[in-house]
Amino acid sequence: MLRAKGLWVELDRGDELRDVLKGLDLVIDRGERVALMGRNGAGKSTLLRTAAGLHEPVAGKLEVDSIALLTQNPGDYLVRERVGDELPGEEGTAALRAVGLEHAVDADPRDLSGGERQRLALAIALAGRMEGGEPPGLVALDEPTRGMDHARKDDLVALIGDLAARGAAVVVATHDVEFASQFAERVVLLGDGVVIADGPMAEILSGGWYFATEVARVLDLPGVVTPEQGAAVLVEGERR
Repeated sequence: MLRAKGLWVELDRGDELRDVLKGLDLVIDRGERVALMGRNGAGKSTLLRTAAGLHEPVAGKLEVDSIALLTQNPGDYLVRERVGDELPGEEGTAALRAVGLEHAVDADPRDLSGGERQRLALAIALAGRMEGGEPPGLVALDEPTRGMDHARKDDLVALIGDLAARGAAVVVATHDVEFASQFAERVVLLGDGVVIADGPMAEILSGGWYFATEVARVLDLPGVVTPEQGAAVLVEGERR
């Protein structure tokens, strides 16, 4: 669904051009659930925006199937004065239902909470593909959990799983390590515009401090990253 080879991207920072992606190589296949992680400035958003055609590479190749992109600013997607007008018809209703906003159909989008606006933008990005429609080849979400409570994050985990099961590759740029441990099967870690780690979620999120889950930090056991895994280890220890 995405293939990058030697990808270089420069961005204009006002008084100079800065290399953001520096010969990046990456392949993401159909049905994968990938957490794209790294410190601020590592190139996560630039990679997703380039995949969506919003930035032009200066070198290298980037091949992408059809893509739906949710950027960090939900306001970019909100142009109407009523939620129902942002997503009209049966497809819009299905999209609102999928993100838990069917009750807000008559509300002004700007009166929604930050998390609700984020979910509405997600519904707009995926409208027509939420219930039974053909999903895009690549679904790219940039920091989608800002302002979301735990229950809504669980809903998003379920939605990501559904999209992947229907054949979409889902790539989520996130700093939320705990959320990544719940949805991702693979973690790609960027640093200074290149891939510095790429592997199974349990391996990457238990292999360091900054990008380790709380469970991984406390128990310090290889591959134990989620609360469920940690609880299972503790129960087994008590039995022994």
